[in-house]
Order: sequence, then structure tokens, then C-alpha cells
Amino acid sequence: MADMIEYGSEMMNVPLHTPQLERIHDKSVLHQFLIQDRYANAYLLGKLDQAYDPFCKWYGQTDAQGNITNLMLLYQGLSIPVAFFDSAPDKDAHQFFLACQSYLPKRFEFHVINENMSAFREIYSIASCQKMHRMGLDRSHYKPNPELYANVKVERLGHRDTAAIMELYQHYPDHFFEPYQLESGLYFGVRSTTDNSLLSIGGIHNISPENVSIIGNLVTRPQARGKGLATAITARLLDELFERVSFVALNVQFNNNPAIRMYTNFGFGPNNVFYEGRSDI
Repeated sequence: MADMIEYGSEMMNVPLHTPQLERIHDKSVLHQFLIQDRYANAYLLGKLDQAYDPFCKWYGQTDAQGNITNLMLLYQGLSIPVAFFDSAPDKDAHQFFLACQSYLPKRFEFHVINENMSAFREIYSIASCQKMHRMGLDRSHYKPNPELYANVKVERLGHRDTAAIMELYQHYPDHFFEPYQLESGLYFGVRSTTDNSLLSIGGIHNISPENVSIIGNLVTRPQARGKGLATAITARLLDELFERVSFVALNVQFNNNPAIRMYTNFGFGPNNVFYEGRSDI
């Protein structure tokens, strides 16, 4: 195990009574841990792709056999770093979060499962957060329904549409859109017939080598809601996605009943509840 672990000076500020974190480089070890729940870990599995290596720092705690028990990914590919905490809902969560403290910047976004949020709050200052559902769908349970977009002009979006996409997303500051995501060819939109502006849009965060993808950034202008545009885009997106992968995951706000109902109608089921937000320490 020693050849896959880096102990850095970062660890000097960790209290002596707190189990230390290890810098983990071996992707086979990360994969072995993450693949146990590919829906819950869909974002992290995607970050195993080599393209993300410059932006990812993986830290973990391991047992006597060298198996990961708790994991943190510090992703620095966005304007604000994002910390994904993958830890079991047990009494050790507090010690794990305490150990992570020395590796985190003063301001970061976070993803923490519901069961561990109270322990997280004991250590970190929460600037904002919202409760989320993680949902998943297996291709074997998906039933395509092209009629959902037969009467809606859903078009594939590319880099030529970046300006129009950013104009729409500026009204939704919580989005996680980055222009490179358009290279997947899996972003779709519906335009206004009057001024050609985008009324609704949706796409993917990434496609993992582990046969799983995450859809998201699905938004519709208020004046265009209730017309089935989001449903049409989701149907078109899933039809194409399931030609490439077998598993699709997504996040939806806990109280967004219309969206949850729509995803449930496509066959998505609940995986876990978590919080995403921002911390200032």
C-alpha cells in the first residue's frame, strides 16, 4: 500500500488523536471502493477519467487490509473547489470530517450524505446548503418513448451555442455547466420561435468509463414551464445516453416535486439523500 500513498506536510495540522488521511493515487483502489454503489458515487467515478487528473486530489482513511473506509475528493476544476465526502453513516464521521479540515481551502462547495450532515455541521461553517435526492436508472428498466418529443423541436447543442447557453444559465447561478461538456454531444435545447433564444436546456455532467453517466443542468425559463419542454429534452437525452451507458444518475432538489415526478415517470428510483452547499471555514 505504501507505493500508492503520499504523506504530505498538509497533515501536520491534523490533531494527533484524529486518524490521518492518506493521499491516494492508485485508481484501482479508488475504483474498488467507488464501484460498490455506482449511483451514489457516479460523480466520483466520472472523475477517475484521466482528463480530470490535474484537478483531483483524493484523500482517504483505510483499514488494516488497506481498503478505503472513508474518502474525500477535492476537485479544483471549477471556480470554487468542490469537496465530495464519501463516508459511511456511522460514529466515525465526525473524526473523518475533522481529519479533512487541514486539506480544505477556506471556501469550498460540499456534498455530504444526509446521515452525516449533523457531524459535518459540528466542524464546518455552512454558508448555504440544500437538501437533494440522488436518483438512478438502469437501462434494463428504461422504456423509450419518442412521442414525448415528437411534437417538440429538440435540437442538439454545440460550442456555437455557448453564448445562448450562458445567457440562459446566468439566471440559475447554482448550475454546474462548463463549455467543455458540450464536446460530449449530449446537450439538447428547445428554442423560442419568436427570438430564437433558448427556452429550455439539459445535458450531462460527465460519462464515466464505469458505464455510468450523470445528467443535469436541466432548466426552463419560467414563462415556458408547464409545456413539456423539460420532459421532451430528458426523453431525447436518455434515448441517446442509453446507447452508450447502462446506468444514469441525477440530482434533484428534495422539495422539487414536479421534477421528481417527471424522473420517476422515466423509471428513476431513489438512491440516497444528501446535502450540497458552500462552507466558509
